[in-house]
Amino acid sequence: MDERTLRHQIELAGLPSGVRVTQVPGAGVVLRATHGEERGLEIQLTDDAGRMYGEGPAVATALTRLKQAAQAGLPARRADGTYERLVFVGD
Repeated sequence: MDERTLRHQIELAGLPSGVRVTQVPGAGVVLRATHGEERGLEIQLTDDAGRMYGEGPAVATALTRLKQAAQAGLPARRADGTYERLVFVGD
């Protein structure tokens, strides 16, 4: 997904104030929502998920899940500096 389209989808997601979503390196599409440095969550969309559901709808679903997590309170960053990761796979 190109950066401009992704930015637009992130803007439309209506994430809580102070929550930042970025695309990070990884297999498929990996989105990371953070609130400051110490709280965050990643969702990885596998290539199979992108093909099965369509890249746009899969990203929209991931952003909805990140929004829900942000509203509930993002998990703390792990001691090793990584964030919890959910994986969205195709069937």
